Amino acid sequence: MLSFRCIVICFFSGLCASFAQERPNMVIFLTDDLNQTDVGCYGNTDVRTPNMDSLAAEGMRFNKAYAAAPICTPSRSAMFTGLYPFRNGSQMNHFTVKPNTANLPQLLKKLGYRVVIAGKTDVFPLHNFPFERIGEEFGRYAPIENRLDRKKETVQMIESHFKEHPEQPICLIVAPWVPHVPWFPNKDFIPGKLKLPNYLADTKATRQALSAYYQSIGEADKMLGEVMQALDKAGQKNSTMLMFISDQGAQFPSAKWTTYDQGLRVPMIVRWPGKVIPGTVSDALVSLVDLTPTLVDLAGGKKPEGLDGESFKNVLLNRKKDHHSYIFAETSMEPHFWYNYTPSRTVITDDGFHYIKNYHPGVRFVTHIDKVEQNEFYFDTWVAAAENDPKARFLLNRYSYHPPDELYNLNTDRDEFNNLALDPAYNNKTVMLKKLLDKELARQGETNEMILEGTLPVFFDQSYTIRQSRSASDLSFNKKRWNPDVLYITAYLNDMNKGGVVCDYFSNFRLYACHGKIGLRLADGTEVESEAIPVKEGQLLMKLSSQGELEVRFNQEVILVKALKKDLTKIKAGYVTCGKIQGEELEGKLQSYDGQITDLRFTMNELSKEP
Repeated sequence: MLSFRCIVICFFSGLCASFAQERPNMVIFLTDDLNQTDVGCYGNTDVRTPNMDSLAAEGMRFNKAYAAAPICTPSRSAMFTGLYPFRNGSQMNHFTVKPNTANLPQLLKKLGYRVVIAGKTDVFPLHNFPFERIGEEFGRYAPIENRLDRKKETVQMIESHFKEHPEQPICLIVAPWVPHVPWFPNKDFIPGKLKLPNYLADTKATRQALSAYYQSIGEADKMLGEVMQALDKAGQKNSTMLMFISDQGAQFPSAKWTTYDQGLRVPMIVRWPGKVIPGTVSDALVSLVDLTPTLVDLAGGKKPEGLDGESFKNVLLNRKKDHHSYIFAETSMEPHFWYNYTPSRTVITDDGFHYIKNYHPGVRFVTHIDKVEQNEFYFDTWVAAAENDPKARFLLNRYSYHPPDELYNLNTDRDEFNNLALDPAYNNKTVMLKKLLDKELARQGETNEMILEGTLPVFFDQSYTIRQSRSASDLSFNKKRWNPDVLYITAYLNDMNKGGVVCDYFSNFRLYACHGKIGLRLADGTEVESEAIPVKEGQLLMKLSSQGELEVRFNQEVILVKALKKDLTKIKAGYVTCGKIQGEELEGKLQSYDGQITDLRFTMNELSKEP
């Protein structure tokens, strides 16, 4: 007969084993810029993706998985926070999330998980996302050879974790740059024999680009295979939920950067032995904003309050067939100085209708594709082909000019060539989805006025302005043009009795007005400050030369003069802000400005004296 002690031990051992089974290891293989239609198991007969296809045979393939934004940083920020871009703060590429935004590594660490990211991160500020980081070399944009984890850090970490920490569950995100541009040189494909997707103009250069893109997909597939083999070798296949996804569509016209189906619909495959039925296909409508709540749910945690995403665990376990009745997505474009601001917002419904609202339909849509990305460059051949080829002309215009409203039936028009928004037969559907979008925007707290205005600087000939509580990235500026020898900063300040930071100038310095004093804090911690000013509001004028000569006036009186002995006038990597620090919430002098800042303007070289 078993002793009572043995029975107790067996009972609790069984509980622990059962609990461990309910807390799987989780590996997310996150590719970069990959269309759903460009994976073998989704129907592409040219591309070579044996590992992705094998994963689908062993797990669940999602047909209706969508990114929350068709741009890297907004998409990944939504994934790792469970919040849509406006709510987490990262709407433009390379922008930070709002201060103190809860996120995936924070939530999973509280549940006892080791949370590791290998390769590309592309969320900001990175210290707000407390991932354990490995593979930083293949997390860099260049050179292209680094993108495949040549040092095999990911495989080695998988092996070492299960040897050294067998009791601790892990969430590992493997995030290579592939197949993001620049693409690997084509070795395996004959461009002329490829079946060209309908949304691409058929030119020789396009086919060469498509071949290089497919080559890069193959490299991503090989790396996925290495991860799968490492899990097998470690004996962890059956205790690991392995998910394969992409952050958004490929960098081709009317895919990445846009809210068309090719920009938003992504591959998603999940293998979880003993839980997910092998070879299943799901038509549940899911969003990448669901990733964080799903992983928290799988880890045994409760859903954090206030998230936009919802766990699709029950879809994985075949307890439910449906998920969302609709999902939302947006693009606010990238902050590059040569871009025109052309935002759009969209909803996609579970019955297969896709409504897009474009907020500046009179402005030509411009992205990296047009000129900047010269690797396998093909865009000029589209322009040339459009002169005589009606389809090329249609595709070029479809990419470059967007009407105010677009409605597509994805059940019959996956390419989205037939805009139903002006079709009287679909008037009721268009009106209904417009109202649905308005309702969703109201829920998030974003107004049409906010979207139309945007977050970019307002530029003038020799100056630009930033609105209070807004910021702009250094990418918004042509640094050859905006290269001041003398920098002027002007504004009208109210409520200086408390105040705070007036502006952060690309981390060169932070200008503040707090408790009646005005000063600068430099990046090295050096601080210069005026005497107390008796009035609590007035006109600020700061002059700073490239030699470091500083003069600050308030209400036309000189209050601070200092030789800083360094050039702090130049635009460098970072942000210029008004009334806040981008991505941070500080206290005291550098708190968000408590009061009003009016007409904060940055002027180059001289203040205008012309009428």
